[in-house]
Amino acid sequence: MNIKRLFLSISIRSKIIILSIACSLLPLVLIASLTFVYLSKVIENKMSDTTSNLLGSINWNIQTFVNDVESISKLMLSSRDVQNFLSYTKNDFKEIYDFQNATRSLIVNITNNKSYIRYVYVGSGQRELITTNQWDRLTYDNIYQAVSRTTWYQQVGEMGGRGLWLNSDEVQLLKDSPNLLLYGKRLNNLETLEPIGMLIISIDRRVFDEMFKNISNAEKGDLMILEQNKIIYSNSHNNDLKKVPQKDLNQIYDLPERGNRIETMGGERYVITFETNPVTQWKVVSLIPYSSINSEIILIRNVTLSLTLVAFLLAAYGAYLISKRITKQLTLLTSVARKAAKRDEIEGILFVEEDEIGKIGNQFLRIFRTNTELSDRLIEAKLKEKEAELHALQSQINPHFLYNTLNSIYLMAERISAKNISKMVMSLSNIFKLSLNNGDYITTVGNEIEQVKNYLEIQNIRYKGKFEVIIDLEPGIEHIRMLKLLIQPLVENAIFHGIELKEDKGSIVIRGRREGATLIFKVEDDGVGFDPVDMQPRGYALRNIQERIQLHYGQDRGIRIDSIPGAGTKITLEIGIMD
Repeated sequence: MNIKRLFLSISIRSKIIILSIACSLLPLVLIASLTFVYLSKVIENKMSDTTSNLLGSINWNIQTFVNDVESISKLMLSSRDVQNFLSYTKNDFKEIYDFQNATRSLIVNITNNKSYIRYVYVGSGQRELITTNQWDRLTYDNIYQAVSRTTWYQQVGEMGGRGLWLNSDEVQLLKDSPNLLLYGKRLNNLETLEPIGMLIISIDRRVFDEMFKNISNAEKGDLMILEQNKIIYSNSHNNDLKKVPQKDLNQIYDLPERGNRIETMGGERYVITFETNPVTQWKVVSLIPYSSINSEIILIRNVTLSLTLVAFLLAAYGAYLISKRITKQLTLLTSVARKAAKRDEIEGILFVEEDEIGKIGNQFLRIFRTNTELSDRLIEAKLKEKEAELHALQSQINPHFLYNTLNSIYLMAERISAKNISKMVMSLSNIFKLSLNNGDYITTVGNEIEQVKNYLEIQNIRYKGKFEVIIDLEPGIEHIRMLKLLIQPLVENAIFHGIELKEDKGSIVIRGRREGATLIFKVEDDGVGFDPVDMQPRGYALRNIQERIQLHYGQDRGIRIDSIPGAGTKITLEIGIMD
């Protein structure tokens, strides 16, 4: 009891030295007295532990990689752009185009930072999008239809929104691109949880070369990753192992989740160490030739006795150096942790990454600085959010302020019997009200014509009754919905480029009718007319209307201009009927 209390009271450095010497001395004495058989067993166990640690490290890398892919799939699932792209049901080509561009931008941002991704596919029965990081050719015109006929597609659907890996060529979306590992996931609507499409992420298997290039097998063995009874990855340089017989693969995959065995493959004995990834069920296998282990046993048997005393002295000296290095790093780590708890600045401190404590210390510093930076960004984002809310409130106040001001001017003009002024102000107020349209870009034919009437009343007062207006609408079309501000610019064009340049009075005729699923409006004037070849200076407003119509109603809709110099101009506008 006194010995235990005395041991606990000494410093960590002394404890490390005592424990290191004790742990070194006992194995040296035991090894010197053991037989060759016992040494063989010890070396085999040592090799097994080393390989198990190696496989554990590999398994951690695989798990990190799988988690990264899972995070990408969750990011795609939670993206409002992807949700809108897959679930949007209207035939609004502009909206679909915007959703597709936003989805493509998200995928490009992801693939730019993930070199191992060959392509990302998002699709449904309605629409689909595939983005690759190379100039690849597609195998199918309709990818979703082709994939939906595969067994893998059914398996992905049965996963209920969880991801599934595919290690076969059953689904090959790109030509001349075998050897791709696929990850598939069903995408559900975040609100209704109903399936809306499918996500496929293609992984280049060469990612494992990059992943394991800094991981060396101390026993010069070969590494292999199996999915069921198929090889996902192998770094084998042994010709006998490049093509492992299927029966041997089946035998390896049927082994327990982890452990080691000694088996004969290709006429040579191997020590097989294996560990199974709990998420993907991939089995990581190390194959080490037994001959390399046996030669090491013989070498150790020959030199053990002669090095026992020297090893003891070296162990004692090494324990001293290690304890000094460990306690130095631990003291520094304690100081950093204390400053981090107080949120003080940590500058000019750097750990030496020659051991685990140094790596932990530098990682702790990186995490602390990252968290500090994220906190600063969060505060900045909240300030910007408040500024945006204020700007939005101001943008709502200003239109109502102007509208109320116009009404006040109208009342003042009425009081002094300024009829023309009151008419113009009232018309302008109505135009402003109809233009606002409660923030909606969709109006009705009746509101659009009413806005044109108010505009014409203002212009007629301005030009002192220089033109007459005839409006002929087919009964019943007043309540049909349409894009706002389509007819008024045409009337404005007729006044400024036709009637205004005419010496005597003129006339403007506005006609509207319905033909099946099409609304047709015609704006005619008997002004000076113009040569259609010379319409470039006045064509900006008309081009703007044309682009809006085609963007909203399709490429087969738009405006047509017929003009004769000296006789007048007729503009025909054709749009679809909205639901």
